[in-house]
Amino acid sequence: MALLYAVLKAIHLFGVVLLVGNVIVTLIWKLGADRTGEPSVIAFGQRLVTLTDWWFTLGGVVLILIGGYGAAWVAGLDPFGVHWLVWGQILFGFSGLLWALILIPAQIRQARQAISFEATGVIPTEYWRDARRWTWWGILAIVPLLGAIWIMIAKPTEAPAEPAGRLNRDKQEQIPRAWTVSTEAQLRLTRRAST
Repeated sequence: MALLYAVLKAIHLFGVVLLVGNVIVTLIWKLGADRTGEPSVIAFGQRLVTLTDWWFTLGGVVLILIGGYGAAWVAGLDPFGVHWLVWGQILFGFSGLLWALILIPAQIRQARQAISFEATGVIPTEYWRDARRWTWWGILAIVPLLGAIWIMIAKPTEAPAEPAGRLNRDKQEQIPRAWTVSTEAQLRLTRRAST
């Protein structure tokens, strides 16, 4: 079971690398293509945005879901009952909603416009409006993904033990919750493997 957990966690992390890496890099090179003002370069860039979204963004999402839910199941963690898992999913879902409701429709319009202006050599003002919208909403959609990564790494507890800014010197130093959760999951896996 420990090996299965490690494999599922690796699949989950590989999906995160694909998704987050692709959305950040795509934003950068699309901005570069748009800056040229050359219809053929912009059209080529727009085709690559669509292609990489199908392969890397969607592929990353699938791997994140398979690996994440699979690892949680193997470790005996309730994905809807563990605070940090719930918040990670909320941020992931919020980013997905921004993509589904705003970014993908803008991207589809830009792809259709790119086919037309590659042939005519004239970039319509609607393309530039959609490109600005796609850029700003794209940046906003990346922020919750980065937040989800932080939550998955830090695994914060539900409530802080002390008010912010105060150091509790009366209590002995506690092991970070992330280590405790990982240790609990490893103990469950070890017990399952030995039975």
